[in-house]
Amino acid sequence: MINAVATILGCMALVIMVATVVRVVMIKLWESARVNPEYVQAVYENDKNSHWSGKAQEQPSLLSDPSVVRLSANAEPRKIVASASGTASSTLKLMPAGSESPTAIEDIESKRPQIEQTLRGFFEAADIDQRLAFSRDPQRVRPLMESYYRSHPHLALTWKTLGWILPVQEEGYRLGYAQAVFANAEPVSLIIEEMEGGNFRVDWESSVRYGELEWEEFIKSQPSAPTLFRVIASKPQNIPPEAAPMGSELLEIKHPDDNDVVYAYFDRKDPKFEPLLQQLQAGNWKDVPLTLRICFPGPTGSGKNARIADVEGKGWLILHGTRS
Repeated sequence: MINAVATILGCMALVIMVATVVRVVMIKLWESARVNPEYVQAVYENDKNSHWSGKAQEQPSLLSDPSVVRLSANAEPRKIVASASGTASSTLKLMPAGSESPTAIEDIESKRPQIEQTLRGFFEAADIDQRLAFSRDPQRVRPLMESYYRSHPHLALTWKTLGWILPVQEEGYRLGYAQAVFANAEPVSLIIEEMEGGNFRVDWESSVRYGELEWEEFIKSQPSAPTLFRVIASKPQNIPPEAAPMGSELLEIKHPDDNDVVYAYFDRKDPKFEPLLQQLQAGNWKDVPLTLRICFPGPTGSGKNARIADVEGKGWLILHGTRS
């Protein structure tokens, strides 16, 4: 009986010890992953219903590494998790003040009045000419904007305020994210650029997810000419019956505003697709926003997979050269 009691007590002690170790580990994991509530409250201004560009499919990863943020001097660097309307979360890497960041909008909070003036003017513009005055690359964008608004109605949004603003690192550019808050619609987040002289401009193309053809028409007509789209790409869960060429990488692609899926392949050994691979890897091959030129290699209705002919930018942002 004494041996039996000793065995039972030994087992109980072992169970208690294991449970204690597990509890300590869980507490440490929870503390390391916990969100800084003061920072989140300050950034999102208690707006718990904010969305990235109002689209659940769009995530704040328009650039290859867009999530470097500058904290105030007394803030402690840590990781936070920002949810894009219920979709997979993205970890934002925060950066303490004082770190070198010559390729982003410097001291962005001090420029809040100018940024709000730009965004308000952009959304309250009555025509294309007025909107172009607040847009990046107006000469290149003008014909795209004229074509887009012939088939897409202009939505009247009532401006309310400027939400959070964050600097974005990209070599040769002064870029940032800004949230526009409206009285009659969900918040919209956009990429902005600080120009020479201190003016700000909005990236119109990424804000409307501009493409050269309607997604439905692209799937129906299956053009052989490479066509530009802003899409969401993932590694396929199920491989389609039509196999991609040997040595190719296959992606499941859809438009942010459409659920119809297209399977498209690219030659992963081709050096020109190295930026594409980098973006896919940075996004864990899941719901990665991309700007691609896509076409169909076979005749219309052949059922063949589409081909990715080229990658045009980082995420949904097209960069041309660098700016001082």
